[in-house]
Amino acid sequence: MKYFYLVVLFLCTITNFAQSKLDTAVNNLEANYAQEKVYLLFDKDDYIAGDNIWFKAYTFDGYKPTRISTNLFVELYDKNKALLDRKLVPIVDGQSDGTLTMRKEVEEGIYYVRAYTTAMNFFSQEFQHIDQIKIYNPISKLKLVPNNTLKWNATVNPEGGNFIVNQTTKFAVRLNSYADLPKKWEGFIIEKNDPTNKLASFTNLDENVATFSLRGEVGKIYQAKISDEKGNQQTIDLPEVKQNGVLLKIAKNENDIAIQLKSIDLEHQLLNHKIIGTINNRLIFDSKIVKEIATVSTIIPKEILEKHNGVLNITIFDENDQEIASRLLFINQDKLSTKPQITFETNNNPREINTIKINNSDQIALTSVIRESKNTDVDNLLSSVWLTRDFKSKISNPAQYFRENSNLEALDALLISEKWERFDWKELADTQSKDNTKPTDLFLSYKFKAFESGEELRNSTISLMYKTQDNDKDFTVVQTDYEGSFELTNLFYYGPMAINYFLNSENPKASNSKNLVLSVVPLYKISSFSADLPPTKYNLEESKDETVVNDVKKQAKYNEIKKFINDKSIRLKEVVVVADKKSKTQKLNDELSRGMFKSINETVIDFVNDNKDVQGYTNIIDFLAGKVAGLTVTKGQSGESVPMIRNSAVNIYYNEMKISADVINTINVRDIAMVKVFKGSGLLGDAIAIYTKRGKDTAPSTLDNNMLPNNLIQIGGYNKMLPYFSNDDYETLYNGIPNDIRTVLYWNTNMEIGQNNETEIEYYNNDNPKNYSITIIGIDEKGQPLFLEEKIK
Repeated sequence: MKYFYLVVLFLCTITNFAQSKLDTAVNNLEANYAQEKVYLLFDKDDYIAGDNIWFKAYTFDGYKPTRISTNLFVELYDKNKALLDRKLVPIVDGQSDGTLTMRKEVEEGIYYVRAYTTAMNFFSQEFQHIDQIKIYNPISKLKLVPNNTLKWNATVNPEGGNFIVNQTTKFAVRLNSYADLPKKWEGFIIEKNDPTNKLASFTNLDENVATFSLRGEVGKIYQAKISDEKGNQQTIDLPEVKQNGVLLKIAKNENDIAIQLKSIDLEHQLLNHKIIGTINNRLIFDSKIVKEIATVSTIIPKEILEKHNGVLNITIFDENDQEIASRLLFINQDKLSTKPQITFETNNNPREINTIKINNSDQIALTSVIRESKNTDVDNLLSSVWLTRDFKSKISNPAQYFRENSNLEALDALLISEKWERFDWKELADTQSKDNTKPTDLFLSYKFKAFESGEELRNSTISLMYKTQDNDKDFTVVQTDYEGSFELTNLFYYGPMAINYFLNSENPKASNSKNLVLSVVPLYKISSFSADLPPTKYNLEESKDETVVNDVKKQAKYNEIKKFINDKSIRLKEVVVVADKKSKTQKLNDELSRGMFKSINETVIDFVNDNKDVQGYTNIIDFLAGKVAGLTVTKGQSGESVPMIRNSAVNIYYNEMKISADVINTINVRDIAMVKVFKGSGLLGDAIAIYTKRGKDTAPSTLDNNMLPNNLIQIGGYNKMLPYFSNDDYETLYNGIPNDIRTVLYWNTNMEIGQNNETEIEYYNNDNPKNYSITIIGIDEKGQPLFLEEKIK
């Protein structure tokens, strides 16, 4: 095997082991068992029927952004596992974003969001991402109410998995429930035939776990009696006391991890036993005991541990390569992520604007959300990637283990109660086991088969002319193989793609054949959901509970506000010019602007593809007034139009060269191709950039008119995220709203840290600004997360 890192306290007792069945298992593990996991950040904790569900997805291979897959499927299911929506989104640097849509007629209830890649289909669906979301509907007859009949269950788990006679063993007591666990609980240990004698007692470390130690005697049955603060009780048997075996103990300190093995009543003691350490299905260390000895102590040195973080899986094998003990522990819990520096310029005044400044040493893209957080069973990016996505059991409030001053003793006890189940050593050791080699995802890839007059068109040349929804056009020639097949791979586009196909000619129209037919199948793999949906802690029932009634009223008010905004936006012909324009405008923007003049804080006005009746204005600034939220015009000393954004002067650029306001009147509005308005954008600050036409900037024709109705096929593309509610929307649409009850004040999945290592968040308070938190997530060039989650100050 690769590594031998253990420092041994008994000279020549441990060594690397030679090729064996176990060695085959480890090689198989590293070659075929890389497994991805997904974390979804939603814009809200819960939704109203008819809402869109915005998400940001992070896909990891172990603890690093994945390099395996480029496609992510995100699906919405109801309680009957009926598929309500599916989105295909690209994975770029481990990240994706998108929007799930639902009908306003859906019933109130718990709904399920599933996320997976093609590579994840090779493994158990139990490890695929499943999120529960609450969807309320004020007109539903049945309402979501907590299920108060759910009880907790307990397990008692010996360290290493073995409870051996006359050996003091550490145990972890674990509570599990799909309802909220009690905050306080305790218990004690008895021998079944002597129930009045308390042998040990324990008090919970957190809602999930407690610990105690016990020395067992042969033939005795031990029990744990557990009770919570509400009087609920449970009595469970401890594992049977074994007469022989291997005791595994782990001790952690600041510098290293100590492993102790002790054999009890084994013929050859620890001779030929092996120790394997893995993280994320990757070998970290291995060793073999080559002496007949009863006890071995060894350490994993600090310099090795500093190279890794996460759940370390230590497994002990006997001389026959059978697993006999295992232990999970977490290493470097405090080195999982970095934090940006933030400065709050905020207030508690209803509907007033706030600013949060973000500073970070790396220029990376960030996701940020500011919202009211009501969910007490919190799972964030760190807890998802480093803990919950690797285990099947439900862990209550897992994010608590990854905050400052977290209870590391509780985390360690939690891992004593868990077992690594992402692979099975017996299966790995079987050289005839299934092939788990994952395909290489190449974004949008399709396999075509050509037929002419019903026969396979083998070894022939076909010309393809295709157009995407974004109006990108291209022409290519492909060659069919001996089966009449060819592939188009590594495509990247949004929306459907229309393809005209022609046979054996450089002139497509001249060679149009009505007898030529193409069939197509995608090379990515969509899978049906066959696993069970996770249980929920809610029931659907008719309820007159005051809290439920108030929630219904709030839901109804929320729907009234949505209708108000929708009606108002329909009435206004030009309410807001949003930065997320049609593809023609995006293409023009890419052609004309560069560097610091590209920003997520930009508003783009395109005069090439839509002249917007600008000819009736003497200068461009007067045209913009009233068209761009927050922009006003005052008159300068010479009568020139001076633009202001939120009552502050702006910088003006002409073809990206700074000019004074008095030059604006000399620019012919007919010559303008595009205008960009920046609000608090990096080095530009508040600015207006004016771009003139370059000769070729005429409205492009659509390829649709040139595409022939015959020999036409359409293939699917990626689903684009819908535009999110912005400050401009707020300024324009929320004027006149009687009650601002937004629970999300800010959502942005593509913030950019500029060249000055700074960026800003601007958002408006609702009518009752309190108890809001901010979440900021980014991934640096090394694949390490940047993560911050805290209350708004």
